[in-house]
Amino acid sequence: MKIRSKKLDRIVALAHSEERSWAERAGKSRMQLEEQVARLGELNAFRAEYQMKSRQGGRFSSAHVKDYQQFLQRLDAAVCSQQQIIRDSEQAYEVLRRQWMAKRQRLESLERVLEKYRDNEAAFVERLEQKALDELKNKGDQFSAAHDD
Repeated sequence: MKIRSKKLDRIVALAHSEERSWAERAGKSRMQLEEQVARLGELNAFRAEYQMKSRQGGRFSSAHVKDYQQFLQRLDAAVCSQQQIIRDSEQAYEVLRRQWMAKRQRLESLERVLEKYRDNEAAFVERLEQKALDELKNKGDQFSAAHDD
């Protein structure tokens, strides 16, 4: 009877390993997403700082103003690009998180089945032991009855 739980035990161990692997993937994806968000924050902070410094300056030549505007346009493009990277990272993280959660649910289901198998096996062994004890008691009673005569 223990064969069922031993076989399932191996399957549960494999499912646990697989679930752990997906959890690690999702965790790495989450960290990458957080890094991208931090980069966006840095770009926005740099842009704000650059704008503030340029406002504090005095008179500028038309060439300087043109360079300033082009630089801000490149910064804006970098911000847009970073926002797209973040959207892509969010989607990738969500896909991995869903796959991890599916693996986790499967593992939990297998663990419940394994626990049920183990409980059934323990109950079966207990019944066998009780039956053996009852038989020994009956033989002992028969032996006592035979020697009492």
